[in-house]
Amino acid sequence: MSLPQTRTARLATWSANLTYDNIPDAAIQRTKDLFLDWLGCTIAGRSHPAVTAIVNFAKTMGPTTGKSELVNGELGFSTSPAFASLINGAASHVVEQDDLHNRSITHPATVIFPAALAVAQDVGADGKDFITACVVGYEVGCRVGAYFGKSHYENFHSTATAGILGVAAAAAHLLKLDPAQTLSALGTAGTQAAGLWQFLLDATHSKQVHTGKACFDGIFAAYSARDGLLGTRDILEGPRGMGKALVPGQITPEAIDRDLGKDFEVLHSSFKWHASCRHTHPSVDALLALMTKHGVKFEEIDSVLVPTYQAALNVLGMSGDCETVHQSKFSMGFVLAIAAKKGQAMITDFNEEDLRDASIREFQGRVNMVFDEEIDNAFPERWTGRVVVTTKDGRVLEERAAFAKGDPEFTLTRTELETKTRSLAKYGGVTNVEKVEALIQRAWNLENEGDLHGFVF
Repeated sequence: MSLPQTRTARLATWSANLTYDNIPDAAIQRTKDLFLDWLGCTIAGRSHPAVTAIVNFAKTMGPTTGKSELVNGELGFSTSPAFASLINGAASHVVEQDDLHNRSITHPATVIFPAALAVAQDVGADGKDFITACVVGYEVGCRVGAYFGKSHYENFHSTATAGILGVAAAAAHLLKLDPAQTLSALGTAGTQAAGLWQFLLDATHSKQVHTGKACFDGIFAAYSARDGLLGTRDILEGPRGMGKALVPGQITPEAIDRDLGKDFEVLHSSFKWHASCRHTHPSVDALLALMTKHGVKFEEIDSVLVPTYQAALNVLGMSGDCETVHQSKFSMGFVLAIAAKKGQAMITDFNEEDLRDASIREFQGRVNMVFDEEIDNAFPERWTGRVVVTTKDGRVLEERAAFAKGDPEFTLTRTELETKTRSLAKYGGVTNVEKVEALIQRAWNLENEGDLHGFVF
């Protein structure tokens, strides 16, 4: 079957034909970095109530024996790729430490790695196959997110809506689908895409559903395309496609296929150093830098003004009173209070006691976000931060952050990634230090792995 002359078809063809040898070493190394980071996030989120509910669903509805493993080895069963990725994908998006791709406003690791790992285990892929599929998944998911742009993100969680196409592409590559089958998988993935922000208003668990179901549904799209199910061939730019239906404002069509094979999206993803919504990170970095530079202490701060971009105002404005620890990570005021009081905002710095801490709550109420046109114009290519602090003795101090710690321009070292992984594993209740160290070393040598089983804590 001849393919249509569309951007989506060109993306599908490139995805199907990519080989490991076509990937620059920098992209290979970054994929391994991101994979290790994802592993730590997954085990850290394993005990969340949403994950427990999804595990029980999988036990009821799916097989409890299969080739695909759960990162949480204490669950004691394996299953099919769809159900393993459903659980692992949900768990990895709990603690708000998974990566963020600036241009697409997506968290690609939390959908690409759980799906690709589950399918790789199912088909017996090796490390090079796995890395290649993950690079494909990042490329497709991030390009689709960049195509959708900022106005789509106002209504939809782009990790879910764009991420599902990345999952389908990664799974299709591992299944060795040809370009036509890959294009069909993208079509079936796109017609299932969903993920709304309403959950932020009432502190519920939809964010974990978004990532888990993107994995599950993207795998369905790829496996069914292999077996003859036909998906629409122009899901992105068609007259009734995702661009028309899901994007109220400006789209960026050239993002779909511009510089394919020349500029790899995996190189543009940021690590999260702080354990909160990524929209808070530039402001956290700016505040901490200001406090260090001027010797300002938590109790000396009277108010904080945070000029920022519209997407941050939209997302961070929905967290209300912060009824749960997870919801508190989506409040600029609460996160800046944590950072100012504790000198950091790491995973162990957010707990139930903080929700009842009167000093943190008071500080939270003295933080005010305002729209800044300059910062908004730079977003999402650049996520910059600015804070204006008024102290109780009347000083007005200002600090900017051009990049957040963890951005490609200010990325984490492998030593920092190892430290973060150990912290995440400890947070997730892992006491077997030797196991953690062994998994870290396996991640650094991922391209030499002949079997992808055993990435289990």
